[in-house]
Amino acid sequence: MRLSAVVVSVFLVFSSSVAAQQTFPYQLSNKVDFPVLGAGILTTGISIYLDRRVEPLLEEQIGILEIDKIFGFDRYSTRYYSNSAHQFSNVTALSSIAFPFALLLDKDNRAHSGELLLITLEGALINAGLINFTKTLVRRPRPFVYNGTAPLELKLKQEARYSFFSGHTAVSSYFTFAGAQMYNDIYPDSRHKTTVWATAAILPILTGYGRMRAGKHFPSDVLVGYGVGAILGVLVPRLHRL
Repeated sequence: MRLSAVVVSVFLVFSSSVAAQQTFPYQLSNKVDFPVLGAGILTTGISIYLDRRVEPLLEEQIGILEIDKIFGFDRYSTRYYSNSAHQFSNVTALSSIAFPFALLLDKDNRAHSGELLLITLEGALINAGLINFTKTLVRRPRPFVYNGTAPLELKLKQEARYSFFSGHTAVSSYFTFAGAQMYNDIYPDSRHKTTVWATAAILPILTGYGRMRAGKHFPSDVLVGYGVGAILGVLVPRLHRL
């Protein structure tokens, strides 16, 4: 799956229903914008502080890790380590970011670009803050740390302790669900809503699958990341609805 193909297909779906738009459904409000932005800034600041206190795993610590202590559901990812799967997840995650911005193909939406961009930014900021805060707090070793085929130098890096939860999946889920929710609100009578929501649901699944096959995340990391991103993607636009 190439990034350009995904972006073009998403743009075509969004732009095919511009005639269905009704009254622009969103309005900015200090009562909503300041708390959401504040939460994103606060969690990001705390995560930066905690990140400085996270020490990489030592070779001795890696040597005593036991797969048997991992919940059976999560052992799936310890069998895999793949750079191609890592690149695949990068492509699907980047493709997901196009969703909200595809709405700007409609000239009527471009008149409200400030509102759309700020709503998207607010959710993206709090999503990123939650991702980084949780990673630096939990410090869960990634699946590849348990895999003998993964290079030791990678296991000894700080980021090898940032498995929970999956940032790629959460980012992918946030942007696709935010784009789908805004599409749903702006074009309530569109016949393409089912297609948009289905695409919004599938792209993060592909991203999460790539992260597991890359050995970067456990299934539980992916499930939590998917849920966090989806909830924020739906909730943040709804908080701004008229």
